[in-house]
Amino acid sequence: MNNLENSTSLMGSLYSLCDWVMRFSIINLLWVIFNLPIIIFATLIFFSGQQEGYFVFVFIAALMMPFLFFPATTAMFAAIRQWVIQGTISPLFKSYWKYYKENYKKSMFGGFIITAAWTVLIADYYYFIDKNSFLLYMLIIIGVFLFVFSMNFFSVVSHYQLNLSALLKNALLATIGNPISTLLILIGSCIILYLSFYVLLFLLPLFTGTLIAYLSFKLFYRMYLKTIEKQRIHRSK
Repeated sequence: MNNLENSTSLMGSLYSLCDWVMRFSIINLLWVIFNLPIIIFATLIFFSGQQEGYFVFVFIAALMMPFLFFPATTAMFAAIRQWVIQGTISPLFKSYWKYYKENYKKSMFGGFIITAAWTVLIADYYYFIDKNSFLLYMLIIIGVFLFVFSMNFFSVVSHYQLNLSALLKNALLATIGNPISTLLILIGSCIILYLSFYVLLFLLPLFTGTLIAYLSFKLFYRMYLKTIEKQRIHRSK
């Protein structure tokens, strides 16, 4: 009897793992497909070997990011949100497309602001790279903050129905209000990106985006639940 129960438990665990892998990989592939113009252009520039081409890419990518990357990434975070809260993502393509359309405008307008910030940061980095090491370190710190802020922005857009200014404000509060979550998002994302680019390349098309989104939203949602609980306790006093 115990052997049968162990076998059933093992099969259930394997099924859950396969289901997890399938759903996460499909959502990641959808995210990659919706970002194909940026990916193709980046690949062409990378293999062109022309130094000036990199600056052209940054400019053109900055123009495309709000229209492509931000809506696609918000849809991915919204699908991951459904997974975290409900334990499933179904149906996959229909859910992703639904979230893509619902959040397109908010994510696009937020994308203009965040992309502008990234563009200025990258331009300053290349300007000071050989001139002022102190400012260079400061820009790296700002870049770290901006990365986590961007991840929290996607979590906030996928979770709240607010206007753009309120979404940006909540993303900022989530970033500076919980240093531990900020640090975990940063370290976890760096590990995932390192493994994806230097160790396990198959992660890039299948899991990189969804793993970072899952990590970021999971930490954001944990912080959200703690805030709700604190508010409930405060009201009950």
